[in-house]
Amino acid sequence: MDWPTAVAIVALAATAAIIQSLSGFGFALFIVPFLAILIGPRDTVLLSNLMSTVASGMQSRTLRHSADRRTAVTLMAGSFAGMPIGLAVLLLLDPTALKLVIAIMVIVFTLLLMRGLELHRAGVLGDLAAGLTSGILNTSTSMSGPPVVMYLQGRGLPPLQFRATIATFFAVTSAVAVLLLLASGTAEPYVFVAFALSVPAVFIGQRIGNGLFEKVNAAIFRKMVYAILLVSGSVAIVGAVTG
Repeated sequence: MDWPTAVAIVALAATAAIIQSLSGFGFALFIVPFLAILIGPRDTVLLSNLMSTVASGMQSRTLRHSADRRTAVTLMAGSFAGMPIGLAVLLLLDPTALKLVIAIMVIVFTLLLMRGLELHRAGVLGDLAAGLTSGILNTSTSMSGPPVVMYLQGRGLPPLQFRATIATFFAVTSAVAVLLLLASGTAEPYVFVAFALSVPAVFIGQRIGNGLFEKVNAAIFRKMVYAILLVSGSVAIVGAVTG
């Protein structure tokens, strides 16, 4: 890993942390397409989950009293069941094809979120199904957020409870995904160097985002996030096709 790549990863980590702390989601959707171009999709899944563990862990600690713990735990159970399936996809699918899949998924999920799609199936089975889908996506692409975001939006959680619940979910599931990825034996040492360099950037990004939360117009910010995600997905498609 050269220094320009390291600097780019640090800048991406800070930006992704700001986005997540303000909106409650978007960390992986933003950072994964760019990381896939920089370091390849397989190393991206590990690095993104390492970053997400830190970013979501800090956020969930701050918001821990507002989380819907029963929903979070049930979602986690479904996610744990789906992670081995996603890991198999990551290990078996061609890296170039995986980069293209990641890019297309970013655009599709962003468009679905922009349209306000909500999954209204509540209850334990709904929690497990959303968690299962999220788990498969986590260890295959590191983009575990959209199914859970759309599902919790359908549950009608208040904004603060939504942010707290999803942060708790991401913190735990990202950590478990890291353990599975390490157990697969495919981790490259430089990924941990990149992670160590990005931790301060994630912390700073979280602090900036938390400070802006009460000052930024939520509707305008979400439109900005959607625009950024569409650009990142489009850039990733170009990178996958021409790389």
